[in-house]
Amino acid sequence: MMPVGKPGPMSDLERFLFDVTGYLIIPDVLTPQEVEACLEAAKRAHAPYPPDRWRQLGAVYEQEPAIENLIDHPAILPKVRALLGDYFILQSSWCTMVPPGYVGGGYHQDGSGVYEFRRLALPTPLVQLRVGFFLTDQTQENMGNMVMIPGSHNASVPLPRQENLDDLPIRHVVCGKPGTVLMFHQGVYHCGTRNEMSFHRYIQHMVYAPPWLIPSDRKRNSPEFLERTTPLRRALLGEWERPEAPFGMGYTKPPFPD
Repeated sequence: MMPVGKPGPMSDLERFLFDVTGYLIIPDVLTPQEVEACLEAAKRAHAPYPPDRWRQLGAVYEQEPAIENLIDHPAILPKVRALLGDYFILQSSWCTMVPPGYVGGGYHQDGSGVYEFRRLALPTPLVQLRVGFFLTDQTQENMGNMVMIPGSHNASVPLPRQENLDDLPIRHVVCGKPGTVLMFHQGVYHCGTRNEMSFHRYIQHMVYAPPWLIPSDRKRNSPEFLERTTPLRRALLGEWERPEAPFGMGYTKPPFPD
């Protein structure tokens, strides 16, 4: 079966599917109104740049309220807490655009290229939990879809080089309508496929991690954004008082609603 989940708290079955495959596909997370607002925000963010190049932009939430609302979206945050506990940060966020004619990328794991997370232990521990919100149609193949290799986060050897993406027999091309979420472990080998459509493909990724991981989409949090956002979002951006350094006891728990 495909690892399909539902919006809201993580069930025991969803936890098992995530552990086995390394990812969950969650339809109907965003309403049509939320999709429309986020898509318009993504288009505004990418508008100043060339339209024919693959691109990802960080910290778009600082300028776009619709994207900001994804930081602690109630349909997803309970699953993040189930996997990471209560002490984590939004380590990065990437608004990704795939133009028409894009030929696709190579299989890879997310994380640090300087020190790959799979060097920490086997199986690779969960260090980055990526949540991708589909903002455009991906209901069939060759729409710039994400491709996942189920269970590859538990592999003890690297993925062999593949000249043809279609040659890997266990690959899973993820399809979904706008508003779908793909949540995955950074150790799952994945890639983006070609986009044969006439329109750009947009996904907004939110990446959650332990608080000791350095943010990768920003050098610091915007003081203006911190001033106007909510206490919970400030905490999720890592802005809390550290009574003992580094990372000692005594942290105030982020102000989750429950």
